[in-house]
Amino acid sequence: MRNKDDLMRYLNHLCTDDESLTEAELERLTQTVLKRTGLKKASRKRKSSRARLIWSRVLVSGAACAVLLVGMNGINPAFAEGVPFLGDVFAYINGLSKTPLRSEQLTEYAQPAQLQAESGPEAVADGVPKVAAARQDAVAEQPYTLTLSQVYCDELYLRVGLVLTASDDSLAGFEAITIDPPLLYEDTTEAEANALYGGVTLNGESVGSDLLPYFRKQDDHTFFCEMDYSLADYTGSTQDMQASLTLSYLVGVTAGDGAVGSEEQTPLEGSYGLNFTVSADTSMTRVGQVEGGEQNGVRLSSVKVTPGETQTEYVVTESWPVDATPALRVYAVVDGEWTKLQPAAGKKRQDDAQSCTVYTDYFDAVPEGVTELRVQLLDKNTAEEAILAEWTVTLP
Repeated sequence: MRNKDDLMRYLNHLCTDDESLTEAELERLTQTVLKRTGLKKASRKRKSSRARLIWSRVLVSGAACAVLLVGMNGINPAFAEGVPFLGDVFAYINGLSKTPLRSEQLTEYAQPAQLQAESGPEAVADGVPKVAAARQDAVAEQPYTLTLSQVYCDELYLRVGLVLTASDDSLAGFEAITIDPPLLYEDTTEAEANALYGGVTLNGESVGSDLLPYFRKQDDHTFFCEMDYSLADYTGSTQDMQASLTLSYLVGVTAGDGAVGSEEQTPLEGSYGLNFTVSADTSMTRVGQVEGGEQNGVRLSSVKVTPGETQTEYVVTESWPVDATPALRVYAVVDGEWTKLQPAAGKKRQDDAQSCTVYTDYFDAVPEGVTELRVQLLDKNTAEEAILAEWTVTLP
């Protein structure tokens, strides 16, 4: 067996293109690892610079982490299973090139759940049409396991991390797993449509998802999915919400020749129901102070920042040109540099009483520690990106 010095020498010489951790990042990560493994940190006086260098390389190198986990699993298996790309849904999704809402802080504030979905007709929510219940009843035992892995909820969004696993190789040939619900008819209720398309009910109130369920492949047996539910139109209490989520009509997706619509879908057996309780945590919400007032008939009325996402609200008055289409851009000011936050979702509503249109947009989360934002408004109908309004937002 390789002795301790040989192992540390091997780790120290691993090639990695990743940037070295800062002192603060290394300190925070070290404390997290030692806390989860039950070990204690050595005195600073006994810590050599060489040990710190090797430890830093271990933490930032994917190959080194794999070596470290071999031993870590024997010390604390639960921690090894919780490392990103092994059991952390939000970290896995956030590492992909395209995500609906990106947040590097989400995994830190999400609550672990590890709740397996129920099977059988009793698992189907009340809003699901009887045809879905009948289909589920035909399957004596669910062929796969759906697990609620993580839950994050603030006053803006409920975000759910799901893991679908198979005990055999029946899912190995698929690139992804999604749903293919039946066509909706005129007499289909809102609750039925919501349940069929991956919506959740909170205290009996239907809340739709931003996107259809889409499980991304990690390996031949494991698929990850993040579901994002905006609470903008939810009218109930956000404390002790009784949540119910049903997934039916699952299909495995096989990549085609790259053309739109060339993917092949294979129906998968089983329907899965999850029932859980969740409360919104509003303690991390930061409300920005907007400087700039009304410009060209537009006023930035609200900016809310949470660990999961950023919400902006602006008001367009009648003085805004009829043929203009407003578009908002948000930048986080990090060390004097502008970092653009990617937009994820948005909606608008008419306020007839005030003779204005109110726009609510959602963007990626603001990086932790950032206290200044720059918000710009443009007209999407113009060829040039002329800035029509600009505000500075100070965060507490």
